[in-house]
Amino acid sequence: MALIRTENICKNFNDLRVLRDVSLTVEQGEVICLIGPSGAGKSTFLRSLIQLEKITSGKIFIGEKLFLHRENNVTAFHTESAESKRLLLEMGMVFQSFNLFPHKTALGNVILAPIHVKNVKKEEAAEQGRALLAKVGLSDKADEYPARLSGGQRQRVAIARALAMEPKIMLFDEPTSALDPELVGEVLSVMKSLAESGMTMLVVTHEMGFAKEASDRVIFMCDGAIAEEGPPDKIFTAPENPRTKQFLNSILL
Repeated sequence: MALIRTENICKNFNDLRVLRDVSLTVEQGEVICLIGPSGAGKSTFLRSLIQLEKITSGKIFIGEKLFLHRENNVTAFHTESAESKRLLLEMGMVFQSFNLFPHKTALGNVILAPIHVKNVKKEEAAEQGRALLAKVGLSDKADEYPARLSGGQRQRVAIARALAMEPKIMLFDEPTSALDPELVGEVLSVMKSLAESGMTMLVVTHEMGFAKEASDRVIFMCDGAIAEEGPPDKIFTAPENPRTKQFLNSILL
């Protein structure tokens, strides 16, 4: 079953075409990695899915339902407000910068949305939150504030926070790009365990090792479009598109 499907997504910033007819289907249980040079449109595509960017044209389906249809900057269809909110909650997002509330503890950050958005009782949310912090290896940091955590720990809190809303799919926008090299592994380890548990994931990443090991499908984007896609073995060992070959040669040297 498709959890997300896009048809011919386009995004323009004035005269700059950032996304060009991007059509993608993410099936339940799939782990898909989006790779490509900076400025290829990868992050903009993810942000468009959760409505942080307004697409210029195209269709977005969440599950079986048409969520949004726009043509030439005009909205042709949008789900009603309550249904829109419900559908968006099916996606959890982890950003490059952790976006934690500095005045809240790790546990406080994790339980905030379940309490205020889903009306979960504080005691229940706290129990679930501690379980999620344990899941990302931070059971001993529940009462620490972000300023006392390393970058890798903060990103793991951000992952736990996204998981607290029980999303059907997790979106990761270069989750390790703001980390010191020695902290990257701890975040990738959590993401690999999520993938192994069957979580559906759409990941923008420059970590080619993760894309090789954890993904079911790798998508190479260039100039705002999908240039090539396929299983990691094919993309990394026998890419067909010259731009894919050029990109991989430049970063795998």
